[in-house]
Amino acid sequence: MAGQRVSYRPALVPVPCRFERTWRDGGNMQTTKVRGQLVTREDVLQAMKRFDKEYRASFPQRKWVRYAIEHYGQHYPPKTILRMIVGGSIPGGGKPVNSRFEDLAFKVVTLDEPPEGGMDDDEDAADTALSLESDLENSLLKNLGQLEKGLKLYTKGSITGQQLQAGSAGRLDLLGVDSSDCLVVIELKAGEADRQVCGQIQAYMGWVKENLAGKRRVRGIIVANEFTDRTRYAAAMVPNLASKKYEVIFKFSDGEN
Repeated sequence: MAGQRVSYRPALVPVPCRFERTWRDGGNMQTTKVRGQLVTREDVLQAMKRFDKEYRASFPQRKWVRYAIEHYGQHYPPKTILRMIVGGSIPGGGKPVNSRFEDLAFKVVTLDEPPEGGMDDDEDAADTALSLESDLENSLLKNLGQLEKGLKLYTKGSITGQQLQAGSAGRLDLLGVDSSDCLVVIELKAGEADRQVCGQIQAYMGWVKENLAGKRRVRGIIVANEFTDRTRYAAAMVPNLASKKYEVIFKFSDGEN
């Protein structure tokens, strides 16, 4: 944590989820790795912004995690923030997760009251929503044409349209190219899309237009399970912005297969 002297340790005891540490400048923490992915302080700040925009309003108010990242008077759930950065599920919790944020000079606090119904019920619910978005994303990646005929993932050199960092606009879910060579920004929502998603995808579309499109047209598609009336009204006033509803279909097979 900031203000504390950290001693150099040449060897570290392995912890769950393949958390790794990178030590520089006489032992001051600069970066950390989770499942082989480099995580920086800026990654955490971007995830916090996304949490504030997309999840804070729906995050349970009477049920919170036992630990929280405290930043400018706001509390953030550690596992959910880490999940937003690296994807996939984050098993366990407590010190192995909290120390990642402390390594990056964030303050982790213990809340006064334990959550109702179990330590991580609320955070697990948010993690489930994020996991569903990841599943939806992976399903679309296998065949973007199922969303729209002729739609393909954007690629240019080493850059791909999956989880593309769009500068100060944030990180967009998917960027595709349609059959007319238009760039298509795709924003995924696990459950209900509220009106904030319209502003969010417009920011992505603006960044793509300015940085990648050149003379090509830029479109947007919001994919969600439900849409509020406000979302539909707002989207109707944005040129080149469409909405598509997904459905979850279960398949069953014999356990031996």
